Amino acid sequence: MNWAEYKAKKGKTANFAKKEKEISGVKRNYIAMVQKAWNATSGEQLDDVESEWSLSELELEKERYDVMAERAKAHSDGLADAIEDFKAL
Repeated sequence: MNWAEYKAKKGKTANFAKKEKEISGVKRNYIAMVQKAWNATSGEQLDDVESEWSLSELELEKERYDVMAERAKAHSDGLADAIEDFKAL
């Protein structure tokens, strides 16, 4: 899932849904991201794509992106300083 597009796709082509599956006679509930899928060549709609998620997995994914954003900001700030030094010459 491209999380940057989640808000635009929510309720249209992607949703979280409560699901249930049976494994060895035991029913288990889970939450899945369900996304619509199409054949890129023919445009034919395919079976939905399901990805099981837990709250902790979503939080870890967000944390990972937050860390990458902090690193990108640090690089950007460093480049801003370098540009200022360059302009001073």
